[in-house]
Amino acid sequence: MERIIEILNSCGINRVGFCTYEGVKNALLPCRNSARLPQNSKTVICAVFPYRVESAPPKNISRYAATKDYHLVCGEMLNTAAEKLKALFPENAFEPFIDNSPINEVLALSKTGLGRVGQNGLFIDDRFGSFVFLGEIVTDLDLKIADHSPTHCLGCGKCKAACPVGLKNEDCLSKITQQKGELSAEQQAVIKKSGCVWGCDICSEVCPENNGKDLTDIAEFISSYRSCFSPTEDFCDRAYTWRGGKVILRNYEIIKNGK
Repeated sequence: MERIIEILNSCGINRVGFCTYEGVKNALLPCRNSARLPQNSKTVICAVFPYRVESAPPKNISRYAATKDYHLVCGEMLNTAAEKLKALFPENAFEPFIDNSPINEVLALSKTGLGRVGQNGLFIDDRFGSFVFLGEIVTDLDLKIADHSPTHCLGCGKCKAACPVGLKNEDCLSKITQQKGELSAEQQAVIKKSGCVWGCDICSEVCPENNGKDLTDIAEFISSYRSCFSPTEDFCDRAYTWRGGKVILRNYEIIKNGK
């Protein structure tokens, strides 16, 4: 296990935990990538990627979208780590996943002992809080580990009280900002009130368990950070480009015209 951690650390992944595949297999998510899961999977190597660059939040965009697209940054780290692990254990399979994963990542991380689950459904890492991306490498290598019992946050209710839609996933502000086409007057009002052109950090910003947590140590996030979104910026390599430029520009105009 120490050798595996060393390999992930060498790829820039400095927060690593482990859980059994047995502990998450009954909660797999519907996903085309399920076909990539190794036969006779035994272990989930979990990786935490912190993305909070500065203590103060960006002015008009979610923290996760203020840096280079995490699919590219974290995906490259995981792919490199998986290749190194295959070289070290040639008889075993190692499949990396980031975002588009059949693994219930919050459940998996909750079994590693690295943190807990918040009322908002996010994983709260003991060191970095909830401003983290989650990824994993699933392997048929049996590390003979035991799962931790999942734990939960303080339960103070501040996240639900601050959320514009009361933590209702179907009405989530982040989902609204990513929706294509015309928005309803109610949806536009939510975006105007938030002042955020993409994503939503409200529940995490008010969470007391994020107080005093470390900032990211990932160099590519730090170097690519933008403290606000501008309609004239280069849209390359950003998490919001998967929707094209029209959606985020629409949101920008909604906020601009609402002032």
